[in-house]
Amino acid sequence: MKIDVAFDCHAITDKGMRRRLNEDVYVCDPDLGLFLVADGMGGESCGDVASQLTAETFKDSIAPYILDEEATAPFEHTNEGDFFLNTLGHAAEQTNQTVLQAVKNNPTCKGMGSTLTAALIQDDLLYVVHVGDSRLYCYHEELLTPLTEDHTRVQEMVNKNIISAEEARTHHQRNIITRCVGRKKQFKPDLFKVELLSNALCLICSDGLYDMLDDSEISEIIRANPDLDQLGAQLVDRANKAGGKDNITVVLFRPTSENSSGVES
Repeated sequence: MKIDVAFDCHAITDKGMRRRLNEDVYVCDPDLGLFLVADGMGGESCGDVASQLTAETFKDSIAPYILDEEATAPFEHTNEGDFFLNTLGHAAEQTNQTVLQAVKNNPTCKGMGSTLTAALIQDDLLYVVHVGDSRLYCYHEELLTPLTEDHTRVQEMVNKNIISAEEARTHHQRNIITRCVGRKKQFKPDLFKVELLSNALCLICSDGLYDMLDDSEISEIIRANPDLDQLGAQLVDRANKAGGKDNITVVLFRPTSENSSGVES
């Protein structure tokens, strides 16, 4: 499929100040129009393996149907028959099965898993698949808006008005994930699409960024750094200066000024 939207993009990852390994993996592929972050879980139980498998398998599963218009899709047309939502859903399921099989093949990796937050650009639409607590944001007209909702224990408590969003930031259960890649019963990805906003900036990040910097701080850094390379470096640097308690990954992309269309979803 031809991508009719031109865009700038940049990605950066850093192990942070306290972690021995970097278990984050990203894809930043302008040829496919595919951008994702996978944050591995399991520590010594192969968290880095899970995120690498997640990123590679998802990209490999989606690429044939994006690059070849003649490819036959091996899935039924659900999601109101939307080809790209079905493609993302199928790729996510294939990815989950691959990680589950890897655990079967190597019992020492029992317990490993990964987040998956991916965005696919087609024409003026952004197709999204999301499972876990990595995040996709849109920054437009100096407003930073989360497009995904964390699949975490504390987010469930926020939704039920048990705790506030501010309390969730420091709650002792904030890192307990309720959905992820590498689980049979806890693999329930969100699938949706939104229209790209003209001149909007999209940000996919791991929790190593937003746990250290709140949304207002992220907005401030975006506002001060229009260059994407510099912006990525600044976000990582500020997260590290705030403590750098986890791996930090940032994927940035935005339509260029030559694109004239783009409205809110």
